[in-house]
Amino acid sequence: MATLEKIRSKAGVLVSVVIGVALLAFIVGDFLSSGNTFHRMNQDKVVVINGKRITTEEFQNRVQARTDEMQNMYKQYGMSLPEGSAAYINKEVFDQMVNEVLLEEETAKLGIVVSTAELTDLMTGDNIVPQVRQLFSNPQTGTFDRSVLLNFLNVVLDENSPESQNPELAGQIAQQRQMWIELEKNVKQQRQIEKFFNLMSKSVQANKLDIEAAYEEGRTTADFAYVMQPYSSIPDSMVEISASELKALYDKNKKNYKQDERRVIKYFAVDIVPSEADYKAVEQKINELKESFATTSDVAGLLSFNTDVPYVDAYVAERSMDDDMKAFVSGAQVGDVEGPVFADNAYRMYRLMGKTVAPDSVKVRHIMFPLQQNAELSARFDSLLTVLKNGGDFAALAQEFSMDQNSAQNGGDMDWMTETSASQLGQKFVNAVFNSNGSEVLTVDSPYGRHIVQVTERTAPVAKAKVAQLVLNVRPSSDTYNELYNGVSQYIAVNNNPESFEKNASEKGYTVYTVTLNQDDIRLGSINDARKAVNWAFNTKKGAISEIYNVENKFVVAALADVQKQGYADLAQVEPQLKMELMSGKKADLIISSLKEKNLSTLESYAQEMGSRIDTAKFVGFNVNFIVGLGYEPALNAKAPFADLNTVEGPVKGNNGVYVFTVYNKTEKQEPMDVEAEIQKYRQSVNQLISGQLINALKEKADIEDNRIKFY
Repeated sequence: MATLEKIRSKAGVLVSVVIGVALLAFIVGDFLSSGNTFHRMNQDKVVVINGKRITTEEFQNRVQARTDEMQNMYKQYGMSLPEGSAAYINKEVFDQMVNEVLLEEETAKLGIVVSTAELTDLMTGDNIVPQVRQLFSNPQTGTFDRSVLLNFLNVVLDENSPESQNPELAGQIAQQRQMWIELEKNVKQQRQIEKFFNLMSKSVQANKLDIEAAYEEGRTTADFAYVMQPYSSIPDSMVEISASELKALYDKNKKNYKQDERRVIKYFAVDIVPSEADYKAVEQKINELKESFATTSDVAGLLSFNTDVPYVDAYVAERSMDDDMKAFVSGAQVGDVEGPVFADNAYRMYRLMGKTVAPDSVKVRHIMFPLQQNAELSARFDSLLTVLKNGGDFAALAQEFSMDQNSAQNGGDMDWMTETSASQLGQKFVNAVFNSNGSEVLTVDSPYGRHIVQVTERTAPVAKAKVAQLVLNVRPSSDTYNELYNGVSQYIAVNNNPESFEKNASEKGYTVYTVTLNQDDIRLGSINDARKAVNWAFNTKKGAISEIYNVENKFVVAALADVQKQGYADLAQVEPQLKMELMSGKKADLIISSLKEKNLSTLESYAQEMGSRIDTAKFVGFNVNFIVGLGYEPALNAKAPFADLNTVEGPVKGNNGVYVFTVYNKTEKQEPMDVEAEIQKYRQSVNQLISGQLINALKEKADIEDNRIKFY
């Protein structure tokens, strides 16, 4: 009882303690959760530019938009994005976003803006930029068509337009709307860059001394005969380079060896190619199919499951066929079969399905309606057909009513079509446009819609044939794939450090290459799409061996040989180039000393002593950076224009060897200096320098934290 009373008396305190502990736990938990959220937010940054953070979501949205844009561009030509495009798009978008931030900061500081009125003028007004003009130009004439631009904007920018409400068109219109928004951004940014560039270029003015010096320096050019003894003529063994000399030269030029963080990796690649057994298996398979291919009444059905080249039920001009098919068609009768033959890593057979003489191409225009129609659309379709058959303006009606906006802009013109290209719209469409007589208005359905079509032109009749091809490409089988993969896997299991990885490779037939990578690299030597390997190299430890990457039909594996931190390359990294520079200097001293001892006086005697021949160089001036036949030899540019005529000059220490020369002709500008022309040349050189270095200069002084390697 006493115990119970004690508990009761302390109940309030106990409840307070329990609530307090629970509340504390809640607060601590919330704090930890918030801290975790803050940590995630702090980590979620692809790049930070002068404190401005770009998140992975922002970056990925831009990448996706650019990817969609590129895909649509390639799709117009019936192509898909090339392998490895993702890495290049990532880099392009990254550079663009960094540039945008830097330019926004600088232009804001300077008060440089592009007003709404100015942007409108550049996009739709009197001073439309070339990018917009090109997009909305008539493909036949190349002339900009403002009405097409305005029609596009009315459809794309009005989210309540009838076209935007059409489910079949909404997605396409949304993409085009996004494209226009991005184009506006790019035009605005380009205009800001132009203004910024103009401001910078105007801030650098040529003074009188600059102009006069530039004119005088470029006034005289020289033609000279020369002999040269290359540094390679002196064996390296004759020159000693001490450690102290290397160190002194390194210290002198250390500022030139600043570098970003880098990785040195060793890698090899194994081509994933068919084995001999794979070739035999494909040859056997095509031989087994030969009888069926030759006799079946359903060639399309047979080929739908048994060929790597889709069957197109269309006549093709014989002159456009490849040599092998053309040779077969020229001597074959309908129903004949040839093959199998082997070429271009594939076995193939041909069967002649038909021959004819007909136009190779027809020019077609159309008005397209949705395939599924309601009463209103059907009535409009029939009404249009009646108007057109009675001589209505096809082009004007196509612009107003066709669902195919791409061709509608050109009056419904689909351009020239062969049977092969027209087959994308179905066999009914092919039959309608190639079997029509004259220019009557026809109707035909395709998988994309209902069409009112008219053939406006035809090419002259040519010999055509319809050929079925059974093509089997030879590819590595799963057994071959596994054998190659297992060979690489077993090798790296045993040779699991960079030293043995490289040392024992030749025994297995592997060739090891060494490359130095920066964080934004995409390629690995000759391998283009190697971003995964680069990402691995910057997120692992020295000495690690990578997984096996399947890249560009190769198995690629790498070993991380060295980690080079951001800062200055150490002496060991640059020792080879330091040695070369010191060696060239010492070899030059040996050659010059030897020549001076001989007291030679003619170019011929120098040529004999130097084991060389006399050659010539022309139009060499002080302001010319490159000498034809010699390359970059500034010592000769500096001396030749001011040397006396017909006098032996030298020996002169050059980049590639020691030179002795004689100037035999000089050309001097006789006309007085044109001040305005010289100022223009000076400004042009300054403008080139600024345009090439402006963004780089902004990046140099910016605080950029690049975290891409953590994500991509």
